[in-house]
Amino acid sequence: MLFEQIATGGCQSYLLGCPDTLAAVLIDPEISQADRYRALAATAGVRIRYIVDTHTHADHFSAAKQLSEALGAAAVMHRASPAPHASLRLDEDDALIVGNLRIRAIHTPGHTADSMCLAVRDRVFTGDTLLIGGTG
Repeated sequence: MLFEQIATGGCQSYLLGCPDTLAAVLIDPEISQADRYRALAATAGVRIRYIVDTHTHADHFSAAKQLSEALGAAAVMHRASPAPHASLRLDEDDALIVGNLRIRAIHTPGHTADSMCLAVRDRVFTGDTLLIGGTG
């Protein structure tokens, strides 16, 4: 599995990809890093199929809408999200299939009503449900 962690201040974004099919997903992209995500995907030779926001962000501006339009990728959020740009909405236990990767949604409301975690293989992406040194 391709795995890249991108830090922007205190925020974390992730690019996950399937090396067999060259499909990828971008999780919690920050707008100031949009060109960097595209460059990472190009360097890895993957095509971003999904762009996921794990919750409605108040701490940074999401690049999901911009990148979704530029790359022709689905913008993904939880069903409870108020975001009008989400073209695919997930519920509890729904899965995104990214090549050989199965990414399962876990609804974790609290930080925001639309918060969700994403479980894939040996990792869980928690958005702001869990933070380094605290909880959201």
